[in-house]
Amino acid sequence: MTDVASDVSETAAVPAGMAHIQVRLGDLGLAKENLRYAEPADEGVPQLADTILAAGLVIAPIVRPGRKGEQPFMALDGRRRWMGLLLLKARGDITEDYLVDCQLAQTPAQRAAAIVLPNAERAPVHVADVIVAIGRLRKARMDTRAIAGALGYAELEIKRLDALSAVHPTVLKALRQGRLTLKQVRLFARVEDRKRQGEIAQTAIDGYFQDYALRNIVERGRATIDHPSLILVGLDRYLAAGGRVTSDLFGELPDALLDPEVLQAAWRERVAPIVQHLEAEGLAVFVGGDGDVGAPEGFSRLPYLYRPDLTSDQAAALDAARSRVDTLSAELVGLAPDGEAAPASLGPLISALGAVAGAPLRGCRIGAAMLSPSDHGFGVAASFYAVPLPAAERPDDSPVDDDDDEAEDADLSLSRYGRGGVDVAVPRADVEVEGESHVFHETRTDVATRGLIRDLADAPGAALTVLVAQLFKQLALQASGDLASSALQIAATRYSRGGAPAIEALDGEIKGRLEARRSAYKASGLRPIPWVETLPHGDKMALMAELTAMALNLREARTSTIRDGARAEAAEIAALCDADISAHWTPDTPFLKVHSKKQLLVLLDEMGVQDDRAKTLKKDDLVAFVGEAAAARQWAPAALAWDPAQPEAEGAEAASGAPDVNAPPLAA
Repeated sequence: MTDVASDVSETAAVPAGMAHIQVRLGDLGLAKENLRYAEPADEGVPQLADTILAAGLVIAPIVRPGRKGEQPFMALDGRRRWMGLLLLKARGDITEDYLVDCQLAQTPAQRAAAIVLPNAERAPVHVADVIVAIGRLRKARMDTRAIAGALGYAELEIKRLDALSAVHPTVLKALRQGRLTLKQVRLFARVEDRKRQGEIAQTAIDGYFQDYALRNIVERGRATIDHPSLILVGLDRYLAAGGRVTSDLFGELPDALLDPEVLQAAWRERVAPIVQHLEAEGLAVFVGGDGDVGAPEGFSRLPYLYRPDLTSDQAAALDAARSRVDTLSAELVGLAPDGEAAPASLGPLISALGAVAGAPLRGCRIGAAMLSPSDHGFGVAASFYAVPLPAAERPDDSPVDDDDDEAEDADLSLSRYGRGGVDVAVPRADVEVEGESHVFHETRTDVATRGLIRDLADAPGAALTVLVAQLFKQLALQASGDLASSALQIAATRYSRGGAPAIEALDGEIKGRLEARRSAYKASGLRPIPWVETLPHGDKMALMAELTAMALNLREARTSTIRDGARAEAAEIAALCDADISAHWTPDTPFLKVHSKKQLLVLLDEMGVQDDRAKTLKKDDLVAFVGEAAAARQWAPAALAWDPAQPEAEGAEAASGAPDVNAPPLAA
């Protein structure tokens, strides 16, 4: 042992680089250097043997080559595992030819570390291997205590890792590769559809996994003890009504309510006294999950209150109504929201809030209230909506024409308080994005933006129309100055998508043109305005079109941020310049790689390609196949055309009949 002892100080951990080998059990012995060489087998070895038989060796023993008179290989680390294997051989479960996975310590430093390290800390092993091993042990009907004792983990940790053993193999593959963290794997374990787990995990291996998308899947529709309805209902009342609560095994999420319909029914029952109070005052009352979604049919939402537009009488009425709210709020201090008397006590306060909302109105009045759960105050919020006053009750200076047959249906912005409404109507985009991922949606809108940039740049007349219309909107009309509602980003921000490179045939072509113009400008020695003035009219128009086109931005980063106004303008621009992205570009590898296999097959169907071999191809091969087919036909997906008649990401769900979480949704 002198040669070993002299090298102990060379390392403090098992070095990486030991070879992995397989050794016949008959060729494996226990080295005398092992610090517990002379100790007999303890009472836990039989249980360890059962574990090895069920799951194999989770941690490979470290061996050295045998010396004269020894077995061919001698275990420096793994005495109990070796004894467990011998016990299995004695029982007839395995033979001497059983192959044992080992690590070969070849240098003196490695051998020294193998002797010292395992007695101080657990040998390194990937948690994915532990998860797989626990799954095997469960299949062998071992209980939690036995598995914990065999692997050296706490029982709670075994339960948590056992829950992870049921995930799709692709999830564990991504974990081994470092593409996923253990915390993310725990999110996968909460997704009930195992096939869906595998599809999402594949996006991690492919390099475009989005953590927030997975969290949205797990947390969507999950009611927890933080639900605002519980403020008014109370947990005890929910449980008494038959509701159930479960705790998150991993301790990372709030306790979940398993019966949200019970909570909803209890909340509706609790607000019944408030409903009765408001109905007695002549209001229509609605009960919903969110009072900010939109006005009920027949009513109109209230605009932003702009106090300088109020008359002195309106301002005085508003102040008096607010004072009433303050008084009632002070009287309710200390009221327990889940107490029996709370709902009846809240009725007058909500009536007073309605009076605040209605005090500044002219030509209309508060006609409806919507009650919804709130995580503030007493657990209930009220939104109020207006209806026009009958003609006989309107003030003399009301701008609504009494002789107009459609006065009752007129836009209430004419008779409300605050600033006037906008002059530019925005049609709502009919975009189907349910079940689509944000990556898919952003990629399609990104590429479609680049395609429109290319076509608008080649149509100076159309670009001039777009540019002048945008200036007209912002300077001459009462329109929103929010650039998100416009296709043209007149703030002169050059279009880009993070670090994504230009697409050479699309926006890359325009960037190249602008770089050439930049070089000519610098060579002239002039300032920008004099230099532009020297250009022939045709060059000025071409430059104007290129700059206007590069200011386009129609990308939508998430499926929840559909830009209706921008989409409407995109369709108009596309019609002006006869846009056709396929004249410049066909789907390339970066674009196609964000599609799932099912979506790639849908693209082939859209092209009319009938080839059964496509279904058997692996993802990368299928991407190449679709790209070649599109190039041969000079074809691009119809969804990139900004045609409002085209459905969003059509066929994305048709391929499977269910949403594909990997699917990056596209622009329509």
